[in-house]
Amino acid sequence: MIIIKKKKLTKILNSLFILLIILFTFISIFNEASAHPSKKHKPMVCILEEDRTKGQKQACKTALFFHRLCKLDQDCAILELEKRKQELEDKEQEIQAKEDEIKELEDEIGGLADCGDIPFNHKASSSAKIYQKPSSNSKVVAEVKKGQELLFFAPAQKDSKWSYVKVKKDNSCADGYIKQKFVIKKESEDKVVKVGPKLIKITDPVLSDDEKLMIIDAEGTISVSGAIQDGKIDKIMINDEEEIINSDNSFSFVIFVPKSGTEVRIIGSKNDKKIKELIFKIKVGK
Repeated sequence: MIIIKKKKLTKILNSLFILLIILFTFISIFNEASAHPSKKHKPMVCILEEDRTKGQKQACKTALFFHRLCKLDQDCAILELEKRKQELEDKEQEIQAKEDEIKELEDEIGGLADCGDIPFNHKASSSAKIYQKPSSNSKVVAEVKKGQELLFFAPAQKDSKWSYVKVKKDNSCADGYIKQKFVIKKESEDKVVKVGPKLIKITDPVLSDDEKLMIIDAEGTISVSGAIQDGKIDKIMINDEEEIINSDNSFSFVIFVPKSGTEVRIIGSKNDKKIKELIFKIKVGK
């Protein structure tokens, strides 16, 4: 009988123990959930040295003695860093805005250059647009009217339906591409350029007397003008590139001259037969 009562008592105690564990677990979870209620922290402020109390000054002086920063100095340092960081971000945004502005201006004046003393040998057959690239989807550099003068350079390499030209734009010149169908040769109102007994003559810049040397002031791209004797030559090749002979027998070409100088080879022919070859060097400086 006593043994049976002891067994019942043991079961009761075990049950109570399990209930206590469950109760304590529940209480623990509840306390953790409510232990840290949200609260609003005061905004960080920097109290300057002259605005601190005597006790605050002494506390910061003591912390500094142990090579540490007091709470007030920490707050001031953090706020100063945040201020500098914001100033840096503002400067970066300002610089980016300036770079964007410069890019827009470059795009707006893209291709502009001084016209120089260049004979415009072609004209527009009708109103048309000149583009930065040989594509109607690229940026428009300029718009031309019917009869407006053009300086024709060459057809585009990848698409011969486009021509690379120079056009007068306000007080400058713009380079770009125009559809080939809008480019026609201009009938010159000037008299035929006289070259005397020479078959090919360079008119600008001038050549040396022996026609073997041309001297320019500085390296860069230059425009060279010349003419051929009337009726003697119908095709002219300059450094293996065919150039247009205008109705007044003049021609022109553009070439880049480095500091080391360069060589120009001009071949004039008629009916595909070589008539005259002119070779000269271009040097920079005296």
